[in-house]
Amino acid sequence: MSTSTVRVTTGRPNKIADDGVGRCSSRTRIAWLLRMSRIYGRDPELAVARRCAAAFPARYGQVTPSQISRWENGVLPVPYRIIRAYEDVLGLPEGQLTVAVDAVHQVRSVRAGAPRLDRDFDGGARLATELDELLDRCTGDAPVTGRDWDGMSARVLAMPHVYLPRRLWHSLAARLLGEMAVSRGRGYQRRWEALRRLQGHPVAREAIAGAVAEMVADPASQIVVDPLMLLVHDRQATQLLVDEVAAPTSERTLRAALVVCELAAGAGRFAPAEAATLSALARAHFVDDGVSEPARRAAADLVVALRPGRVDAPAVAGFDVAQTATVVAFAAAAEGALDGRGTSVGENRLLTRLVGELLFRQEIDVRLGAAVVLAASPFGDALADALAAALTGGSHRGEIADALGMVGAARHRPALEALLARRVPPPVATQAAFALGNVPGRTAHGVLLDALTRRGEPEVLRGLVYAAGMQNAHPVLQAAQRLDVPSEVRSAARWWLTRE
Repeated sequence: MSTSTVRVTTGRPNKIADDGVGRCSSRTRIAWLLRMSRIYGRDPELAVARRCAAAFPARYGQVTPSQISRWENGVLPVPYRIIRAYEDVLGLPEGQLTVAVDAVHQVRSVRAGAPRLDRDFDGGARLATELDELLDRCTGDAPVTGRDWDGMSARVLAMPHVYLPRRLWHSLAARLLGEMAVSRGRGYQRRWEALRRLQGHPVAREAIAGAVAEMVADPASQIVVDPLMLLVHDRQATQLLVDEVAAPTSERTLRAALVVCELAAGAGRFAPAEAATLSALARAHFVDDGVSEPARRAAADLVVALRPGRVDAPAVAGFDVAQTATVVAFAAAAEGALDGRGTSVGENRLLTRLVGELLFRQEIDVRLGAAVVLAASPFGDALADALAAALTGGSHRGEIADALGMVGAARHRPALEALLARRVPPPVATQAAFALGNVPGRTAHGVLLDALTRRGEPEVLRGLVYAAGMQNAHPVLQAAQRLDVPSEVRSAARWWLTRE
């Protein structure tokens, strides 16, 4: 017999915008995240809008139930101070909602510069003092947190004039990019957002483009896609993407550049001459028998994306019957694990849509955007539990392992470790290995070494080295250099050992 309390709200019913075909605005996603966080929060009293309004701290200003309704219906944009107030009132860690909202604005956006979630800083001496303190941290020798980078970058763009020597900008950009490449979770998101913001500063933009080019030009570099994706937001750096497709550093950087060029083409970033050059290069890679099958598929996708007059499909692709059943099952499991209801049809449909994007959308930025929102929502833990249970129960689906890597917690690592211990196809093992590197926590060195000695496929081995590198497992990385593995795997291990 269930003893859970059904949570309801008072006032007019919530009607989150839903067009039924997948074009779901950023404002709608933010509204859904705030409402779900309140309805399914730790304090059931706050599920009633008037009680939640009364609980808002005075320092955030007076809030009425009707304002909460309009914010959570997506009728009005939600200011930064209110999102911070939600975090305080609901007892959430600072940044859980604000970082997710910043990520929502990133998806399918190519605008660099000041954050859309305006921090609304007061100008004057206080802002200058705060920026000085943050710049001292970011240019010093002590560790810098994601929150520090977030605060520094937001204040740089809030100041009318900020001058730093070019040498210092290049040092800052290289450090920030390097930290972003080996960060996880909110730390990663905050550093990524900081880089995007700083691309709005003319000198910092040049420094970031230079740091990206330097990282990608290193044949041993193990982080390629994320740095290249930053170039999508820099209109003056698209030639770097074209150059990488024309003369790739490695097979891995070619595939990454092709994927990122597809994103940039969808955003209309290439001039006609660049698009024509890219199309010719992509066609040449597609018919080249020496190019790997994944890279050839990426080349074909880029050719399609560059076609003149191409019209993009709706935001939610038409999943096949099996995919639809999978999405619905995982969304239902996430929703069913919570102890109450109070949601509308549109809100439930949005949960399903986000799960579908996480599992089956091809665009990297869309998958990551869905993952950040789901992880920040009350459904995140339950969804991760369901994904882990599917893997533990015998599922060999790579997209489930990949999704778990984006929303999972430390307690979900055993599910990925067990998948790697089974005889699964190399593509699935590869996704599981990379996912293991992305979830919090650590895997025992013996488990990683056992997988390294049992698997022979280069991509799987590189994924295992990535997992070891992300948790600074130096003994595993040192052992990988002595094993009978391809030279590229030993090179990958050496690269990770040079990271601080």
